[in-house]
Amino acid sequence: MDTLILQSQVFFFISSLGFVTLWILAAIFLFYLIRVAKSLSNIMNKLENNLNSIGDTTKEILEDMRNNVVFKFLFGKKRKNKEKK
Repeated sequence: MDTLILQSQVFFFISSLGFVTLWILAAIFLFYLIRVAKSLSNIMNKLENNLNSIGDTTKEILEDMRNNVVFKFLFGKKRKNKEKK
């Protein structure tokens, strides 16, 4: 009977060490996963800000082109239809 109790104690000791090791590895993995997610979030924010500024710049260039004398001469002004229905 003593050998059975001794075997169960060894089993529980080894399984406890395994679970502790598993949780430590999981914590390290989650730590790096959070760091990667934060870095990706920062990259996406910078990319979004740059895309917004590029869009604004493009709008300004198009507006300058439309207000240009040569553009107006070649393509004329847009006419707005004001029809009431």
